[in-house]
Amino acid sequence: MNLEQSIPSGSAALLYKVNQLKYRATMTVSHSKSEKVIHGHADLRIALRDTQKYSSDLQGDSDVRDYRQIPLEVDPPKHHVYRSLLAPQFVKPVIESHADEFASISDRLLHQYFQNTGLDVVADLVLPLVMENLGVIYRRPQDVAEWVSWGSDVWTAESEVRDGAVLHRYLDRIYKEALEGRTKDVWQEIASLEIDGIQISESEFRGIAGVLLAGGRDTVIKLLTGSLWHFAKHPEDADRLRANPDLIPRAVQELLRFLSPLPAMNRTTVPESSTEELPPDRYVSMSFISGNFDETVFANPLEIDLDRERNPHLSFGFGPHTCIGNHVTEVEARVFLETFLAMNIKIEISESEIIFHQGRLKNVPDRFVSLKVVAWSPPSGLN
Repeated sequence: MNLEQSIPSGSAALLYKVNQLKYRATMTVSHSKSEKVIHGHADLRIALRDTQKYSSDLQGDSDVRDYRQIPLEVDPPKHHVYRSLLAPQFVKPVIESHADEFASISDRLLHQYFQNTGLDVVADLVLPLVMENLGVIYRRPQDVAEWVSWGSDVWTAESEVRDGAVLHRYLDRIYKEALEGRTKDVWQEIASLEIDGIQISESEFRGIAGVLLAGGRDTVIKLLTGSLWHFAKHPEDADRLRANPDLIPRAVQELLRFLSPLPAMNRTTVPESSTEELPPDRYVSMSFISGNFDETVFANPLEIDLDRERNPHLSFGFGPHTCIGNHVTEVEARVFLETFLAMNIKIEISESEIIFHQGRLKNVPDRFVSLKVVAWSPPSGLN
């Protein structure tokens, strides 16, 4: 299967355009629209490994920032240097060490959600939950309320016009704090990083901090929201996971595949730092979602199958730029599902605004604008 088979004429370029226009989630990198698309599981894996032909040496969001998101927009070998410096923050044992705190946050916010009527899953449950989890990981609980206040898109936090002022005021402040050594947190550790004995620059700090604030945000929000959406539509799957909790990690991978939180990402055929002569058609879209619905790899890809054992989905990308925060997503989602399932409730959708993909993927959510679910009976532990 390729993307042309999964949506109507207009094919992959149309899907990418839809994603660009409709899914402006927090700090998702925005590039000019690309008419060139790599689709299909095998071709994507080849292309994502070929960093010379399909370079990440580009800068998105040029209307609101003048620095690269690092290591996202850097090619090897420097990419490997940055990644090796950041990797210790995100190895699985480190993230697993926060599981009990994640569980406490999930329990409190899930019970709060179901104790009150009229709340929205995206705004009132999942957004604050993910931000509180990041506050734990980055040791910045004092910033959680501010991160939540940015809403779904930091670039439009103050107005409908895209503007980087809100984020950059924050980055200016935490960079100054980090250099002064006033706090012992992830920002202080990043500001202190050295490459060949030289401390990273303010621009590099901005690029790294930007990715750390973005990478664990919009994608996880979509995954957790989509999980509740699925269990409301298919309570039998929730019942099965309650009876077989060992299946929860497998379920997380299948939900990642089906929901494809980041449907596509651009590469460039001409590294942008290599020349001032940059052709307007240099961008190539890597359609992760087409790989996740490739029938040559996944049987019945349009169904969420909790028994799917082999699941080489591309929701974390592939190759050198595989998402460095994949363990954050997996552990957060697993703990969230464990906590929700332990409440022993069945839920149904009372109201929703969901943007779906088109054509063959018309039943696959692209973006959850809002979702309200209600319990059929009070959750365990509620009075």
